[in-house]
Amino acid sequence: MFKNYFLVALRTIKRNKIYSTINIFGLSLGIASSILILMWVNDELSYNSSHENLSSIFRVMENQHYSDRIGTTSSTPGPLSPYLKATYPEVKYASRLTWPTENLFNIEEASYYESGRYVDADFMEMFTFKFIEGSASTAFNDKNAVVLTETMAKKYFGNAPAMDQVFRMNNKESMKVTGVVEDWPKNSDFGGFAYLLNFDKFMDENKQWLDQWGNNNVSTFVQLQSGQDWEVYSTKINRLLDEKNDENNIELFLYPATKMHLYGSFENGVQDGGRIRYVKIFGIIAIFLLLIACINFMNLSTALAVKRSKEVALRKVVGAFRKHLIYQFLTESIVFSALGGLAAAVLVIVLMPLFNEISDKSLVFEFNTATVLLFAGTILFTGFVGGSYPAFYIARFEPAKVLKGQLKSGKAAVRFRKVLVTTQFVLSIIMIFCTVVVYQQLWYVQNQDTGFNKEGIIYMEMQESMAEKYDLIQDQLLKDPSILSVSESSFSPLSIGNSTWGLDWPGKDPQERILFSNFAIDGSYIETMGLTLVGGRTFDKTMATDTANIIINESAARKMGFEPLEAVDQPITVWGERKGHIIGVVKDYNYSSSHSVIRPMFMMFEKDWCSYIIVRAKPQQYTAAIDALNSVYTTYAPAYPFEYRFLDVDWAEFYENEERTGQLFQGFAWLSIFISCLGLFGLAAFAIQQRTKEIGVRKVLGASTSSIITLTVKDFALLVIIAAVIGSPLAWYLMDQWLTDFAFHVDISVLVPLAAMLLALVIAIVTVGFHSIRAARTNPVDALRYE
Repeated sequence: MFKNYFLVALRTIKRNKIYSTINIFGLSLGIASSILILMWVNDELSYNSSHENLSSIFRVMENQHYSDRIGTTSSTPGPLSPYLKATYPEVKYASRLTWPTENLFNIEEASYYESGRYVDADFMEMFTFKFIEGSASTAFNDKNAVVLTETMAKKYFGNAPAMDQVFRMNNKESMKVTGVVEDWPKNSDFGGFAYLLNFDKFMDENKQWLDQWGNNNVSTFVQLQSGQDWEVYSTKINRLLDEKNDENNIELFLYPATKMHLYGSFENGVQDGGRIRYVKIFGIIAIFLLLIACINFMNLSTALAVKRSKEVALRKVVGAFRKHLIYQFLTESIVFSALGGLAAAVLVIVLMPLFNEISDKSLVFEFNTATVLLFAGTILFTGFVGGSYPAFYIARFEPAKVLKGQLKSGKAAVRFRKVLVTTQFVLSIIMIFCTVVVYQQLWYVQNQDTGFNKEGIIYMEMQESMAEKYDLIQDQLLKDPSILSVSESSFSPLSIGNSTWGLDWPGKDPQERILFSNFAIDGSYIETMGLTLVGGRTFDKTMATDTANIIINESAARKMGFEPLEAVDQPITVWGERKGHIIGVVKDYNYSSSHSVIRPMFMMFEKDWCSYIIVRAKPQQYTAAIDALNSVYTTYAPAYPFEYRFLDVDWAEFYENEERTGQLFQGFAWLSIFISCLGLFGLAAFAIQQRTKEIGVRKVLGASTSSIITLTVKDFALLVIIAAVIGSPLAWYLMDQWLTDFAFHVDISVLVPLAAMLLALVIAIVTVGFHSIRAARTNPVDALRYE
């Protein structure tokens, strides 16, 4: 029986080549795009899944309570990890993890900066490492041990064993290789390291500030014993820091490692948003594209039903039951879907490199069990959804009416096809609307007034004796004609990592806690960065008292209860011991991304903290400025490779995720329109074919070409307008929710839905107009001879 159904399906495809081609092509595009998106979604959902103990691993996080908000951070005190393991039997393993740090590695002639982290020995037991050389139990027996990834080991040693090889790190000390591990999968948090170092070494070198309960500087992970209730333990340590710090404002809590990647965003102490928002958005897009392709199939199948009415009638006359006809047409639908799936597999293979480049993934299309199941599921879903209505609709035909020639394409069927076309364009207009808003926001954040001039800013980290000889370096650089100004800072301009609530002033409520970002600068930083002083002055190295003074931003002045100009000369105390004054107030500038509001901030004149040189180069002379920096580097840090960064590149990198989102939205929006128009093209051809005699009569009676075109186009144009009315509010709501991720964002204009509607309308008119013009220019005699 099913063999017969299959043969009939193939004959139908052969008999209706144009419509079959449109159907299969549309289905292949819908299935291919959905598969690509679902592979991306699966990659996101499977983040960190390579770690066998993930379900029992938790990150220790902090909720810091301030007067105006609750700040959530994963940065914790250095002594916390060993204390938890030693004090609580619930904890099986505990490890600290530093932020990525770059060190210079030398071996023979090879010398490179590599990015890695310091971890405790327990880190190797908690997370899954596949050792190629060495073992987890012995990896950190020595403080000067280094564990390499396979990639770094091959970079330095090729295929030779790396075990027990010795590096020079930062031209100071010898580090011994005690293990080589396979690289973590790319879909792993913290997986971008080339090496791991022993945290005990880091503690020895930084004990003065690291071994303090009042300082937050590392991430802490714990693995609980089997059977422990993590929520109970989280409550148990909630107020632990009350015992360690006076006037503690911090609550500790555990956060499951299984949620880190997708649910890692917090707002005012509560989990809010995160990557899961994008996973949901793209999951919906995959369904949209698949539905659009299914609707194409439904539309064309029901439109062609009249052509197959006699076939259905004869089958019923010779004894076919309704269920047999339903099986037949569902089989045909699945055959169409399977052919579309085969074409989709080819498209996925061809488009995968481009998709990976845009999405910043390393997805691989392999015919394994998961891929086969994904394809089979998508094909069956498409076949059943796309073929369900046509199957039930065609199987309902009455043989007597069909054979007497009384069957017409009923109003219900026409109405249903209009609903399907409208649904297609609702989905397409939502995609267009979202694409426009994403690109508007991208343009806004990349071109907004940031409060500083990022053009021409080049910076580099100081090495060896450069910090000590900064004054000489500054003089040397200022003599170069390509450089306008030179300054130094404790952080790169967009990575200010210090914050404190230890700032006091007369009149401050003793119970009030306000978190201030803070960093060190020299007297030329404000000029170099292009900041605006709204009151007061900058630091002056000839004034010894400036080492106790600070410069604040407008937000800090307002938090302190002053207008910006009133704040100048106000006395302050930093950390209970540095007594000075506010000597200047700078206009608020965005020293973070547009996702965050501008927080209160102060700058100090602390030369010993500075580790970055920042220069402003003259326009069109960037290459000469880089050469000048390179000359300085070669002179004062000859053993280190010269590396530099442009500030405008850093700013653009803040929005890489949004830019990728915009590119994907744009691609899928055009794809949804194209698939919709494929169906519309076939449907318009069928609709005009059905009205061939009517058009011939109208022409004989004097109808103009333009009136014939208008007659055939207006129905479809009306459907697009209805789709815009339905789709625009939905898209507006979705984009309004997306924009809440940004502290600075565009306002959605009424022009956006109008633009989306006009674009869809023009495309629909052009698609239908092709057939309309052909019909309008047909000789009426030929039209009246039709059939």
